[in-house]
Amino acid sequence: MNSSPIPVPLIPLFEAVVDESSEAATKLHVQNGVWSVAMTPLYSRDQVRGAVAVLRDVTEEVLLDKLRKDFVANVSHELRTPLSMLQGYSEALLDDIPSTPEERVELVQVIHDESLRMGRLVRDLLDLARMEAGHLELYFREVEVDSLIKRMHRKFTVLAKERGITLSAVIPEQPLILEHADEDRLEQVMTNLLDNAFRHTGEGARIAIKAEPAVFKDHPAIRIEVSDEGQGIPPGDLPFIFERFYKADKARTRGSSGGTGLGLAIVKNIVEAHHGSIAAQSTLGQGTTFTLMLPCSPPE
Repeated sequence: MNSSPIPVPLIPLFEAVVDESSEAATKLHVQNGVWSVAMTPLYSRDQVRGAVAVLRDVTEEVLLDKLRKDFVANVSHELRTPLSMLQGYSEALLDDIPSTPEERVELVQVIHDESLRMGRLVRDLLDLARMEAGHLELYFREVEVDSLIKRMHRKFTVLAKERGITLSAVIPEQPLILEHADEDRLEQVMTNLLDNAFRHTGEGARIAIKAEPAVFKDHPAIRIEVSDEGQGIPPGDLPFIFERFYKADKARTRGSSGGTGLGLAIVKNIVEAHHGSIAAQSTLGQGTTFTLMLPCSPPE
């Protein structure tokens, strides 16, 4: 038997295998990793003289299993609230609880809003499932980013006035052209980012869109920034904001008008499908800036 010392985490398992003369298996958490350990007795002349151990790094498997369980739990959580409200308010209508036409309209409006919220969740789940399975349908053609930015500015101007928020768009005089992009999907990206900005920005604050030429991976590109003066993102949460259901975090607001928590995950998938990148910078209480880098032409 090898006389080198047994690693401390393996000693209890080794002693159990030797004492009981039977195989054993376990998982060990070592630093930031997870190891699967299978150990079997080593015999010499019918006597246990030691043990043979097989170690396998299962960190990624454990992480994926946790993500799967978290995903199922989050979907259940997101569906439970609107389903409960749909059931409760519809039962109130069936039992003829509302005493006035106005109260009936209010209950029907809640039912309508919650059904829309469930529809958004299902749509985003289907979108994200297609993207992560590599089945994202993209229709590439030449896209004028400056025209897209102007259209997005017009699209959100009415909402900005209603909320008392100043919305601005800054673009250069020269055209900003992406030779190979899906304009509808990029509009989805901008809509998700602006929805997110409006959701976390209060009255009297500003939201800005900016687009300009840039260089990304030594090639011509276009940089797009969406910045707000909202509540900001805590530093501890910032690395995880592109994960599914980030908004399910207790620090984020909820409600029938809130997002599904899948918007930024969808944004990241679309941007990466365009061979680009997205990053976020935020200061708590001061605001957040999302920066997109999109190559002007597809890679070789």
